[in-house]
Amino acid sequence: MKNLKRITAFISALAMLGTLSGCGAADGGDTTTTAETTTATTAPKELDEEDKAAVAEVDIGDDEKLENGTIKWLATYDINPDKGKPKLFALELFETQYGGKVEWIPTTWENRYTDLSTQVLGGVAPDLFPAQEFDTFPSKVIDGMFQPFDDYLDFDSELWPAGAKKLAEAHVLGGKHYVAPVNTDSKCLMIYNQRTIEENGLDDPAELLEQDNWTWDTFRQMCLDYCDREEDKFAYDSWYFETQFLLTTGVAPISMEDGLVKNNIDSAEIERAENFMYNLKKDDLPLPKAEFNWTEQPQRISEGKTLFWPCATWALWEADLSKFGAPEEIRFVPMPRDPEADAYYLPANMDAYALCKGASNPEGAAAFIKCKLIAENDENSIAITEKQYREDYGWTDEMFEMWYKVRELTDANPVVSIHTGIPTEVSAIVDDSIKQASFNGTDWATTRASISELTQLTVDELNEKIKANFS
Repeated sequence: MKNLKRITAFISALAMLGTLSGCGAADGGDTTTTAETTTATTAPKELDEEDKAAVAEVDIGDDEKLENGTIKWLATYDINPDKGKPKLFALELFETQYGGKVEWIPTTWENRYTDLSTQVLGGVAPDLFPAQEFDTFPSKVIDGMFQPFDDYLDFDSELWPAGAKKLAEAHVLGGKHYVAPVNTDSKCLMIYNQRTIEENGLDDPAELLEQDNWTWDTFRQMCLDYCDREEDKFAYDSWYFETQFLLTTGVAPISMEDGLVKNNIDSAEIERAENFMYNLKKDDLPLPKAEFNWTEQPQRISEGKTLFWPCATWALWEADLSKFGAPEEIRFVPMPRDPEADAYYLPANMDAYALCKGASNPEGAAAFIKCKLIAENDENSIAITEKQYREDYGWTDEMFEMWYKVRELTDANPVVSIHTGIPTEVSAIVDDSIKQASFNGTDWATTRASISELTQLTVDELNEKIKANFS
């Protein structure tokens, strides 16, 4: 069982290399990826004969080759791999056993929904659309851009990993599933440099995690022990901390409950988390972004000037990780546990897909997703994935071992917020407001008062539409 979990972690991460490395809209990251920057795709690095033979042996049940093997994929990136990169196990399976093919329809981040709407209304809808940004649901479903998967996928199948199944159930309207997650991943790791920990005489976060003592309190104390403005030493940087920290309470700013959208802005859990971050700011612990022109400073991790770099896992999928230190120095742990929560809740990412309204080949789309699910549990993918991580990204044994642990914890209690899936003018306000305590030292009561009425009004309007159209 432990080996299966490790294999699943490897496969999941490799599958998400293309889907997440350019993400970050909801967290203030760079979202300037355009079709022009991603069209330099030619022939991928083919699997070797042994791996192809392993794909050929995969049992796909009673399924047969598709009458129409081509599925249309509208996104800012191509599922087909870049030049020199290995083809995904799932894609090879889709092509060889189903006779499938992924046709990429390029778009830009800014125009992706405009392009989707134009194609849906014009009767030439694509089949699949990426859902890992948590912005397809519920507003875009309510607006008629997507249709449910239930006629084409069995969500009770044992193929679904436990974490992915939980996230699928978080994207249900009218009893139908509008997002198909094939795995879960960590939305935020706390990346650090082991040399910095040792030189400052701090407790190792990995050891604290092993002792079930990696909590908000031990994290705060470590930051207090380390930080010193006169020495230019701060606790954490990046755009990924605040929203993800909230989710460790187990309560998201916006969630789904009993088929309706729920506003949790006024919850005691969010107030507690925001007050905690406010006190971190009051004690001058986070990197003062305004003093750095609101620009991330990842190189400070290797310099021993910033203690933690909170970021999604894709930060460790880059060819050059020297900004964090030498390979043997790079470490990471999950976000610290909320000591008052009833479980160890962690923010989750997902490799996930939405089925476009009017898709011409929903059967083909479902077959592709089934291939992704099969690959999640196929041991023949492990060698391909581990080799790439070691050779292309410099991963070490310590990084692998922690990766297994983080994935196991995230799968057990994944938490997501769908505030990025409500109307954009409101979702942006919610997302920005969450960061105010940490960025500008604004108390939560003031921030909450400024957004509570607008947020509730938006949620009420969405729920009226849900009741009218999805009951």
